[in-house]
Amino acid sequence: MSRVSIETTQNVQIDYELATIGDRILAYLIDLFIIIAYLIATTFILLQFSAELSRVRLYYILQTIIQYIPVLFYSLISEIFLNGQTIGKRQRKIKVLCMDGSQPTVSNYLIRWLLRVIDIQISFGAGAIVTMAANGKGQRLGDLAAGTTVVKVKPKIKLEDLRRLFLNPINNYQPVYEQVLMLSDNDIDIIKDMIAKRNKIRDLSIFDSLVNKIKETLNINYQGPPMPFLNTIVKDYNYLANQEN
Repeated sequence: MSRVSIETTQNVQIDYELATIGDRILAYLIDLFIIIAYLIATTFILLQFSAELSRVRLYYILQTIIQYIPVLFYSLISEIFLNGQTIGKRQRKIKVLCMDGSQPTVSNYLIRWLLRVIDIQISFGAGAIVTMAANGKGQRLGDLAAGTTVVKVKPKIKLEDLRRLFLNPINNYQPVYEQVLMLSDNDIDIIKDMIAKRNKIRDLSIFDSLVNKIKETLNINYQGPPMPFLNTIVKDYNYLANQEN
């Protein structure tokens, strides 16, 4: 499986599985089928009223509004409102993602959409396939210009998994580090995110740096592996914060 290493704004490298060319072609074909079905259905509806509409010259105006505009902007609107997915992409479980791991903005989607003309329409998809195969990061020309790629969508962590990781069901839990409340909710969220993504992070030294930062902030003397320490920090914070509330 081809993968791409994305460095987040927190300087953490995360490996994502790239969407295959086959997945992207199938997603495109699914979207194309939906568009064709939509055009057939709306054409049939418009024809039912063509005689009446033609008398007031509304037929071609309605055809433009009902058919041409939705088809033209289908991929752009879909990716904006479906968080980087069209219906075809959602079916194939792939999505658009920025190369820094962030969610694309409207301008990112707009650049990708504008360059579809070169990538897909003019070259019949050959330009996109050649570019994706050549650069090794799953990027067609539109992706290169927008700073995006298309990756596999991973299953979301279930609520019960989060509870097992981060909550403390034991009422008589004894905190190890009382000073953890010096940390903010945002600090704890970052630690939780790091723990949840530990299997995707290639540079494990980032955990040592995180531990050292926490030890310095809280004036803690700890010697040992980073993961048990980070889990303890999260457990202590959750317990003590709940006690305060």
